[in-house]
Amino acid sequence: MSRLKSIFDQQRKPVPLGKLLGRGGEGAVFEIIGEPDLVAKIYHPDKAREREQKIAAMVASGIQTKVSNAAFPLSPLYEGAGTFAGFTMHRIGKQKPVHELYSPASRRNEFPNADYRLLLRTAQNIARAVAAVHSTGCVIGDLNHSGILVGADATATLIDCDSFQFSANGKTFYCAVGVPDYTPPELQGRSLENKNRTPNHDAFGLGVAIFSLLFLGRHPFAGRYLGRGDMPEERAIAEYRFAYSSDRSRTQTEPPPFAPTLSYIPGELAVAFEACFGPGGANGARPKSADWISLLQRAETQLIKCSASAAHFYFSPAPNCPWCGLEKAIPGFIAFPSPLDINTATPLDLGQLIAAIRGVTDLGTAPSLHSTMPAVQSTPSVQNKGVLDSSSGQFVLATLGGAVSAVLLRLGYVPPLISLGALAASGYFALRNPKQLHAKGPRSHQLKQAWDQIDQRYRTEGDASRFNEARRQSELKIREYNELPNEEARRLADLSRRQRELQLRYFLERFSLVNAKIKSVGSARKATLRSHGIDTAADISRQRIENIPGFGPATAGLLLSWRSDLERRFVFNPSQPINPSDVAQVKSDIAQRRITLEAALKADLIAIRTAAAEIGRSRTDLTNRARAIWVEFKQAEADEKARVFGDVAARRWVFGVICFAAFIVAGVNSSGPSAASVPPTPPSPRSTTSAPSATPTISKASGSSPPIVNLPSKMSTQAAVPPQLWDSAQQTPPRIDRLPQEAPKINLQAPAAPPVVPPLDPPREVKPPPQPLAEANPSVAQSVPTVTTPDPALGRLKDLGFTSAIDSSWTATTLNGLREFKIVNHLPPDSRLDAITTQTLQSPQAIARNRSFLGGWATDATCTQGTQLTISVQEARTEGGVCTFDAFLPSRSGWAVRGHCQVGADRWPATINFAVSGLALSWSSAKGNATYYRCRQ
Repeated sequence: MSRLKSIFDQQRKPVPLGKLLGRGGEGAVFEIIGEPDLVAKIYHPDKAREREQKIAAMVASGIQTKVSNAAFPLSPLYEGAGTFAGFTMHRIGKQKPVHELYSPASRRNEFPNADYRLLLRTAQNIARAVAAVHSTGCVIGDLNHSGILVGADATATLIDCDSFQFSANGKTFYCAVGVPDYTPPELQGRSLENKNRTPNHDAFGLGVAIFSLLFLGRHPFAGRYLGRGDMPEERAIAEYRFAYSSDRSRTQTEPPPFAPTLSYIPGELAVAFEACFGPGGANGARPKSADWISLLQRAETQLIKCSASAAHFYFSPAPNCPWCGLEKAIPGFIAFPSPLDINTATPLDLGQLIAAIRGVTDLGTAPSLHSTMPAVQSTPSVQNKGVLDSSSGQFVLATLGGAVSAVLLRLGYVPPLISLGALAASGYFALRNPKQLHAKGPRSHQLKQAWDQIDQRYRTEGDASRFNEARRQSELKIREYNELPNEEARRLADLSRRQRELQLRYFLERFSLVNAKIKSVGSARKATLRSHGIDTAADISRQRIENIPGFGPATAGLLLSWRSDLERRFVFNPSQPINPSDVAQVKSDIAQRRITLEAALKADLIAIRTAAAEIGRSRTDLTNRARAIWVEFKQAEADEKARVFGDVAARRWVFGVICFAAFIVAGVNSSGPSAASVPPTPPSPRSTTSAPSATPTISKASGSSPPIVNLPSKMSTQAAVPPQLWDSAQQTPPRIDRLPQEAPKINLQAPAAPPVVPPLDPPREVKPPPQPLAEANPSVAQSVPTVTTPDPALGRLKDLGFTSAIDSSWTATTLNGLREFKIVNHLPPDSRLDAITTQTLQSPQAIARNRSFLGGWATDATCTQGTQLTISVQEARTEGGVCTFDAFLPSRSGWAVRGHCQVGADRWPATINFAVSGLALSWSSAKGNATYYRCRQ
């Protein structure tokens, strides 16, 4: 930007701007070249006009000299013809936004040595900064997490001071902005343009900041709403619904799961938070910044160290360590990492420094996390012994399928390959490891994911590559340092070897171009040569001259000829000593490099120690956390094995015995075809499986009676007659009735298995196409192959997204899709295809699956973290828990379901309401409300 090149102060002294440090909605902040302790905030042109009077009044009042922990404007800045552009202010050191301290995830990276004591001391210093601003008559107005910077030493500084509410000479400059999360209830939803703020308004924002520090980033109004409908955070603030309040009957809100409550902090602090966030706060009952300072100082004296973890500090009135409870409840969560013990002292002697670098213990390659786990001999819980395993239903069905497949294989009803394939599929589903089936269970799934996450972090944070790289770099510097004497000797010897060259150079440097008389090289060309660094005869070379625009080979030849004439006049003097300035230059270069390398080696020692300490801490912390999860996981394994059909070996034995017994029994009881019992079949020119010439009619009788099948008389007996009917066919001669021109029809009522289709209303009639006449054969009771056509209902279900493909008949998958359709469209939750269901299917108002509550959902609209909630007609599942559905209830809008929810060991009955709007799903229950967004598959 051209305007940034002409910035000056009140004395019209130029202020050169350097690197851009940050940019916001009002302007940008830049370094000031030559002023490392100052920065310049340059407004956007439209904002500069609004702030000019306010900044001038602040600077004139001298407020910047009264407060040391707030970055007030120091001096106005101008541009061009004197237009106001911005101001200078003190540069904040190595401080970062406060939210990076109270958030456990960012604290681990930005404040690795921070513990709860630092958070409490930082809260005190934030209160002191607010008190200092209030003492000047200013009101912060927009007090929020981005306007507070904190350091690793617990210091705190307030920034964006140009937005503070400030009064001077009878005029008030208001603060027209505010962050909803930090805005008090009485100002929620109101315009702040010309609103007079008070210190009591700031007291609410200060209370939120202190609460967030003491409760590890949790907002005081973010909880689980116990009433109906949603409760956004801004509304909860406006209605004084403090989530941690003891007056739960009024707030109808409770803390989020696993969060510490007010019982874990000193009683007077709990009372202060109740006063700050309760209804009386709007009338001036909120604690002032000075009150918070006293309260936090007294609370600091009540901190004690946890006996289980050296990194945990908590208040003595707490019933137990809240951070241990959080880490146990949330697998993989680490509230505070173990402290780093880094020795920052560096030896003064170089030899000791090198020995200290090489003396840092090499951690080596980290062993696999699995190899460090203990051998656990878990005893199954009493309540799991004899209990039916949750996956036993699938095992029983698969075992029955295996038995049927064995019978079919023995009797030869179907081709052997099909029977063997069915037997193999049954064996796969029956003998699957129950642990794979339990992987989707709430607690097992949590433990598996937690172990994977810790293992990934262990491989990343426990890797010694950064330690090895730091040591490698230091070894290169040590080698370079040890080579300095040799390099000095080489360079001095080089000066002796180049003595003639150096004497010649000094000789040529005595002849300046200014005084030389060279043909065609006048004063203008000499000035051009000087501007390119060619001042004497020693500087002349063909390459340098020809690289200058306008100087060609001819001019270069003239200049080189002049230099050659001078060189012929040179006489070398071997006895002349080396120029002392050249020797001094070599020694100065070596000394400077020695100083630089010593400083770098001291920094390397600290870096190597830090890397070793961080890697060691990560390995220890993550191993301890993984060990606790490992023990829980082994206990879960033992519980699963104790359940009926929970052990793989037992499943194999039961499946093998049942299938083998079925195969043997089928062979013993079968009177199927054999070489001795099956009579020869006369050859037929036609296919033995051809259909009858006349069309059979299949119709259903009323009620549940089997269908009536009318069969034609001319049918093949060889392929279609079941084996058990061959004996009767041999003993009794078949009766054949013929008519001269038309085959007689036999009207048989043959029992048939119930069809795999939903009950149809009204009854349907299926007529296969005519087939060629089969050769006359004995008339025997037999089954007729049924030719089906795709059902329009199946196509409609596919169009609505409830099935993935059009099947020619109803299967278990399509029946499940039909049931889903009926539940979504508020019909009885069964698999019957009655008239109402058929009418609803064909209706344009039928609700499709992608417009229902079914599918995968996430908390962000872009699904960057993948599916976090999966809902079917049986359950709703997240990583933290599961809700199983017992019954769907009538609902005028959306869907209502009654069931049970479980998170860990907690289980409770629940009534859940779903509502879908576009891609958004609204979930509401007695425990709270949430909004999710559909993840497209």
